[in-house]
Parts: sequence; C-alpha cells; structure tokens
Amino acid sequence: MGFYTRAYGAVALLATLANGQANQAVGNITSGAPMVDLGYVKYQGIANTTAGINYFRGIQYAASPSGALRWQKPRPIEASNNFSAGKVYNAAQIAPACYNSQPKSTYTDPTNINAFPHTAYGESEDCLILDVLAPCHPMSTSLPVVVQIHGGGYTQGNAQSYPGDALVNASNGGIIYVSMQYRLGIFGFLGGAEIADNGVRNAGLLDQRSALDWVQRNIRAFGGDPAKVTIWGGSAGGGSVTAQLIAGGAYDEPPFSAAIAEYPWWQQFLNQSEQEMQFNTALKLSNCSSVTCLRSIDTLALAALSQGVENSTYPTAGDGYGVYYFGPVVDGKFIKELPSIAFSKGHFYDVPLLVDHDA
Repeated sequence: MGFYTRAYGAVALLATLANGQANQAVGNITSGAPMVDLGYVKYQGIANTTAGINYFRGIQYAASPSGALRWQKPRPIEASNNFSAGKVYNAAQIAPACYNSQPKSTYTDPTNINAFPHTAYGESEDCLILDVLAPCHPMSTSLPVVVQIHGGGYTQGNAQSYPGDALVNASNGGIIYVSMQYRLGIFGFLGGAEIADNGVRNAGLLDQRSALDWVQRNIRAFGGDPAKVTIWGGSAGGGSVTAQLIAGGAYDEPPFSAAIAEYPWWQQFLNQSEQEMQFNTALKLSNCSSVTCLRSIDTLALAALSQGVENSTYPTAGDGYGVYYFGPVVDGKFIKELPSIAFSKGHFYDVPLLVDHDA
C-alpha cells in the first residue's frame, strides 16, 4: 500500500505543479518556454523544472468532428486546419474533454444528470487533441514513447484521466508520454445501418488510430522515436488497446511497436438488431428521422441525447450495471470480427504484449 500511496501522491503533486504553471501562462507566448515546430504549425508549451517535464497541452491531431463530420472518419489536422502561417500557438492550457455521459445505473443520484464527475476543464465537440509530456533533459534525441488510451466505458474520461507526470519524472529523461482524447458515447460509438451507409461506426476507435498515426508523423519533433511506441490503457482503455491490435484484420504495419492492455474490458458488442434499436432510440428522443438531422442538431443537444439514450436503455438504478451501452461493434471494416474470434485465429498485430487483470 505504501508504494501505491507514494506513487499516487507523486502524480498528484507533479500534476498540481504543472497545472499551476500552465494556468499562469494561458494566453501568453513566453520567452524561453519550450517550442516545437511540426512543419504545419508551431506550438509553445510550458516547462516545469521541478518535475523536469516540458508540457505541450491540447495539440489537435484531427479536425473538429462536428456538423457534417459527425460519425465520419477523423480528418488529419495537417490537411484540415485553420492555423495561421508563422503564428506560434500556445500549448500550455489543458484542453476541454470530449463530451462525457454515464449509465444511470452508476449515478450517485439516478435522477440527477450531473450526479457523476465531469472534467474540470469543460467539454467540447472539438476535442480530438493529445498532450505530450517530454523530459526537459532527454537522455537521447530518440526516446521511446508511451501513448495512453484512457478508459471510462467508452463514455467517460479525457487526456487527464491517467497523468503521466510521475512516469516521465521517474524515467530521468528516458521516456515521452502522450495521452489522447477520442469521441465518446453517441459521438463516437453510435451504431446502425444508416450510420454505416452515411459515415462510420466505431468513430472513437478510428480517432484513436488517427492519434497514433499523428504520433508516427510528428513525435520526432519532440525527441521521440516512432519505431518505439507502446500503446497502453486500462479497462475500456485496455479494451481499446486490444481493438487496435486487431484493427482492420491487422493487414498492415501497426502505428505502434508494443502494447500494454491493463484489465482489458470487453463489454458486449451490440449486434445489428441491437444497433438499430440504439439508433432508433436516438431518432425518437431527438425528433429526428435521419442521420442528416442528427448531424444538424446543436452540440449540447447531442450531448444531452447521448445521456438520454443511456437513460432510456437502463431506466432504473439496478438495470444494466457495468454496461455502458455505447462502445465498439463489429463493422466489417475496422473491427472485422469479435475480438475473441480475431485473437483465436491469429488476426492481430504480432507485437510484444503485456496483459494483466485487476479486481
């Protein structure tokens, strides 16, 4: 217990120190702060000399998935952005999370939509960002990289869910930590035939892959080695790691070289009829008749709809406990078959893998 208490305390302390400095730097371009030139944009982060970490917060890896881009593949930020040439962008502020929701069965107060923890940094549909934590004094110019895919039942979490401060600090200049965000709930995992015909299912998993591709293209600028990228996640993050291991039938070269799946959570993959029920519930509650209509509604209305679909599915506190309803499905493209089948048939990327189980 002592080790875990000390480790948690170190994470909390380092995160507090970093956030305190970041809040002071918001809106300013400060002389001497760490800078990174990605070719298509320049970012200025913030250095925490106490922790020995350069922080780059809220870096966009894909265009805002709003409006017509809802339930579409993420568009790489290099090809779709509004950055001004020559401008240096501030990367010192923690970015808003993707919209969160939670099954009513896990509320502290099932009648209160705010009875579960929301991020302190706000929520936004323009949330496809990642944070990069790099050592102030790297031991080499080509460091190994850990990419964290957060958990939260595919409906909760953000890039701050699993801080990497203590890990980077303890590495003594030996590791870079990246944490990503991806679309959650109805934004990232709405199923159904109409979504498949007019967009993509598993949008949240495709976001994860887009973030990993961004790391491959850009991590050298931070001193990282794209050939030494380990993906890591727990619970739904661990499930996401296993989903990335079987992505597309593992037909190409993966954008990572190793994987850590902590207590990987495989919730039920809704079959086609269940997906249609989910989609039709969304239409009914929104008074829409098509995915085109769903793409036109206000962001806050869609966030409320995400929660409403979950509430309608599990109407009382005891129903569906532990099943968050939105999540990956077999789409025949990104996820070609159930994970249990894919792994039993060897349809996965053959990289070093570490798996554990917690209770």
